[in-house]
Amino acid sequence: MRTSTRQVPPPGRRRSRFGYDHHWWGETERPAVEDRRSYWQLTRRPLPCLAFVAPILLAYEFGVLWLGGKSAVSFRTGADAWMRHVLARVGLTDHWFLPFCLVVALLLWHAANPRDWKFSPSSLVGMALESVLLAIALVGLSRVVDIGFTCLEQASAPIASLAIDSVPQPHPAAPLIGFLGAGVYEEALFRLALVPLFFGILRLLQTPTVLASSIAVTTSALLFSLAHHAGSPGEAFTWFAFIFRWLAGVYFAWVFVVRGFGVAVGTHSAYDVLVGWIGWHL
Repeated sequence: MRTSTRQVPPPGRRRSRFGYDHHWWGETERPAVEDRRSYWQLTRRPLPCLAFVAPILLAYEFGVLWLGGKSAVSFRTGADAWMRHVLARVGLTDHWFLPFCLVVALLLWHAANPRDWKFSPSSLVGMALESVLLAIALVGLSRVVDIGFTCLEQASAPIASLAIDSVPQPHPAAPLIGFLGAGVYEEALFRLALVPLFFGILRLLQTPTVLASSIAVTTSALLFSLAHHAGSPGEAFTWFAFIFRWLAGVYFAWVFVVRGFGVAVGTHSAYDVLVGWIGWHL
């Protein structure tokens, strides 16, 4: 006699998306076996990334308004200021236009492949923990680069911040707010925009996928490092800062490719806060 393998729900327990022991946003049916891998797949999707990045973005934008008022432009980080300058040249000067564009871009990206519109709030906690752990690993990488340069030059180099400076900020909260903005807008420019752009161009030129990925990651990281030394507020060039930021750009790009935009933003922000604001080093 043929028997059914379909799982019978326990009395009084409503079946949720990934089994009986989880409370999720949404109720679409899916086998419980996917619960083990759902976090790693779901947190790479644009919608959870947006939910994770939104508090960081809002903290930065409201922080800039709180610090600067009518002269808020003087408190903006480099990547944010650059993009706003480009938008201003075509008459788009509203304070909220750039963050609005970022939100819309992530929503359109998600809508292009409309799966997993619901997700667990607990996944955001996991993304935060991931970000801190990956930031600590990056501090370790900076220490390795520091040791290498110490051996070569017999002089210890300071661990570099990854935020692109605009102008010196007198308010004690300004560095923290700037580091949050750097995490969002530098990742939006150098990873979310440039990595797919370079990869798409290379694939159109029939470049093999692995090679196209490597070139896109490396090129975006090179531009990320060079950007810290560009323009009037640019940092003085040193080989330590340039090489470390290039390696950090590669690191962030692979975090973006493997773990998604949200974790890349969280890792970047956490690193800058740990090193630049708290002053923590290994």
